Amino acid sequence: METDLRNKEVFNTEACTLCGDCFHKCPELNLPLDLAKEEIANLINGKTDGHVLAHCTTCFSCNHYCPHDCKPYQLILERWNDLYNKRGAPPIYRFVCPTMESNIWQMLDALMEPEEMEWTRDWISREPKGDVLLIGNYVHLLPFVVGKSRLLDLITPIDLIDHWECGAYLYQGGYLDVVKSIAEKCRADFNKWDVKTVIPMIDAVHWMMTSVIPNEMNVNLGIEIENFHQWFLDKIDAGDIELTKNLGLKVTVHDNCYSKGGGDPYWDRPRRLLELAGCEIIEMEHIREDALCCGFGAGASWVRPIAILYDIMAVAKKKFEEAEATGAEAMVSYCGGCLYLLWTAKVLFESKIDVYHLVEIQRMAMGETINYPEDHYKRAWDLIAIITYHSIMSLWGKPFMIDEGSLNNYPLAPRKFLLLKALRKLLDISIVQTLFKKGFQIMVPLLK
Repeated sequence: METDLRNKEVFNTEACTLCGDCFHKCPELNLPLDLAKEEIANLINGKTDGHVLAHCTTCFSCNHYCPHDCKPYQLILERWNDLYNKRGAPPIYRFVCPTMESNIWQMLDALMEPEEMEWTRDWISREPKGDVLLIGNYVHLLPFVVGKSRLLDLITPIDLIDHWECGAYLYQGGYLDVVKSIAEKCRADFNKWDVKTVIPMIDAVHWMMTSVIPNEMNVNLGIEIENFHQWFLDKIDAGDIELTKNLGLKVTVHDNCYSKGGGDPYWDRPRRLLELAGCEIIEMEHIREDALCCGFGAGASWVRPIAILYDIMAVAKKKFEEAEATGAEAMVSYCGGCLYLLWTAKVLFESKIDVYHLVEIQRMAMGETINYPEDHYKRAWDLIAIITYHSIMSLWGKPFMIDEGSLNNYPLAPRKFLLLKALRKLLDISIVQTLFKKGFQIMVPLLK
């Protein structure tokens, strides 16, 4: 296996004028200009105790605001990588480590319905070959999004949980050395499979495979990578997918953080697909390069592990307030990672706006029936139970390192998670749900 060093010089120090625009214009940080200038200077000098590292939501926007294309986002990631090597990852982060015990996927397996289990087991067990649709870790959490759709007759779906979304969410958290190891694992796997073209369902993985892995990790995957939304548009143009129903929905679009890596093509294609489905788009105040995070990215800047969940949900609450202000009937996400977080927040904050995955919109326009919102509410409470259970268990945990050995520890043996199942049944009781939501709404502003 090749062992080229990853590129640590992505941020252009020589071109940086310390103007501070990156953090001053950031829609999440909004730092005063003097503080913004001080922060970028401190990051360049290797300091890891400033405001930005403690509050950044990894939204990518700073790269767009830099007038000299210095890529300050990558500088933040390098400093987080320094912190990770110094202090490790917070114990709650095991939640999203698919090759470590008691992660979200292993726990959800204990709660999934038989039909969902059949779908995911089929996707996982398929031998990757030819042209494949990469379902991905987070769509796996909501398999009914694509489920038994006719879309899967057009492309072979595979589910590579142990690829960690090609390291996408670890990259976003600054675990850069680990991402390098994951990239090498992905290359080794693709090299032994007869894979021609990979079509990731989310932009985060597409951007990792086409930009971050080859340019920052110095790893050539040796395969063709195609954008999922462009694939969808091409199939519509070719007549392979027919949109037979004009939905007439008023929707607003949640632009995910990774879409800012690719810019206009990543933003334009989902909107074109919505228009073809007969949707009227009402834009939020912050969209495209200015878009606010769904909340998931707020977990990267952890300072107090116990407060991570509340920091995440405080950011998600801002997103919902902005979406609701548009008067749209629904908020549409084209990222599975954002979708599971948005549905969790929707239920906890009792938001009235509907939340759809873009694929669900397309399926309805194709004349397919989806079990909305029943599947989504049930899964939201499944995830709330898992998050609560894991948060409690992590109180006794310690910071940890993600070593190369653990990356290959897959598949994990099934577990019954009896306490988790008991908690989930408790959360089916109406009064318990109400008390849980009210308690959470009180705690978020106190611990954010």
